[in-house]
Order: sequence, then C-alpha cells, then structure tokens
Amino acid sequence: MKLIPIPLISVVTLLFCRLQTETKNIPDEQETTKQMNDWMRATQAFICSIPLLISLIVPQLSYCQSTRLWTQTDRQYLINNLERTKAEILKETKQLSVQQWSFKQDSTKWSIGQVLEHLGLYERIFAQEADIMLSTQPEPQLDRLSKPDSSYLAWMNDPSPHKAEWNAEPLGLMKGADNLTFFLFGRNRIIDFVRNTTYDLKSHFTFRWGEERRRSIHALMVVHFGHTDRHLRQIRRIKEQPDFPKQ
Repeated sequence: MKLIPIPLISVVTLLFCRLQTETKNIPDEQETTKQMNDWMRATQAFICSIPLLISLIVPQLSYCQSTRLWTQTDRQYLINNLERTKAEILKETKQLSVQQWSFKQDSTKWSIGQVLEHLGLYERIFAQEADIMLSTQPEPQLDRLSKPDSSYLAWMNDPSPHKAEWNAEPLGLMKGADNLTFFLFGRNRIIDFVRNTTYDLKSHFTFRWGEERRRSIHALMVVHFGHTDRHLRQIRRIKEQPDFPKQ
C-alpha cells in the first residue's frame, strides 16, 4: 500500500477548507442539510489531522517493518565473550593473597587490585552509557558507517599504552578481593542486560570524539570485553614479575 505524500495531503486539506468556506456563502435555499454540514466539518477535522498523524506514525512503522540488524548470533557472541572474560578474571585472581592483590612493580604501575577496580568502573560507565542512548530513537541508517568488530578488537590488542580517563582511574582504596566483588557486581548486570534486552543494539548509537563520531551499543560491548582481555594480559604480566609475592 502506497502512502499519500504529505504535500498532496496538504493540498487536499486546503481544498476541503476552501470548500467549506464557499459552502457557508451559498444562499440558504441552496445549502445542504444540517447533517451534510456536520459531516463536512467532521471530515475536514479528520483531514486536517492526517499530516500530524503521519509524521508521528510513519517513522515508527518504517523502523518496525525494517530488518532487525542485531541478531541472536550477535547477542550470543557478546554473551559468550563477556562470560569468557569474566571466567578468566576469576581464574587469574583465584586465591590471591592480600599482598598479591596489592603488589606493584613500581610506583607508576597498577596493582592487580587496581586493575580490577578499573574494570569495575568501566562496567558502570558502559552500562550507564548504553542505558542513556537506548532511551533515544533508533538510527539504523548509521549501521552502514559502523566499523567491523575486528577493528575494535585490534585496537584493544594494540600493545601501546592507553591512558585511562579520569573517571576510570583506580584509587586503590579497596582491599584484596573486594576489587573482584566490585567488578563482578557490574559484569553480571551487563551480561543480564545483553541476555535479556529487546533493543536492537546495532540501531542505537552513542557518541565518540574523533573520526568515528558514532558507535553502536553492540560495538560498545565488543570494546568492553576486548578491554577486559587487554587487562587480563596486564594481570598476567604482573604475576610473571620475579618479585611477585609467592603468597
């Protein structure tokens, strides 16, 4: 079924408005019945409302009828990697002593506890960012500008140092396994979100500085587990230090 273009509807609306004006100027003996006038007024009111109705409804219909970009395969891909990196964090930090949690190679380096605090902060940062952007209208047309998942993972695999944003810098105030609890609290909620969300995570986009400008929520989650992998490598390097405490 073809939709009537809005300009055409506007013309029809004007014709009805003009018709009613002229009808009022016809001598009494040529006027239509009262019922006909009532019908004309009701019809005019309906026609006048059509452009507004179309402007509100058509964008939603267009999106609902389009192909869903984020598939069940995409969902499972994120869940698998979020669960995998969570399990690896648990494995690497299992039974660490307080001394091992707090060990630093030197004063410029993070301890394992600080690495987990940093990861836990990002659980909250990305969860809030996704929640805010999912409250906006979907923009599936931006998907054609999206980078492949592999480009984000390559960025996270880049061995060159990354500088943490100020809101993700660990203060090191938590002790030992409290850092793990802090991380797991956020990670479990992000996994639940990805598992249960009904949103199309490839049609909702957040903002970024630089050339990328926009990033889908799916891509945000890819960066998220890639970021965890990056810091898992850091944890392993800390544990490989010759002076890392034995207990």
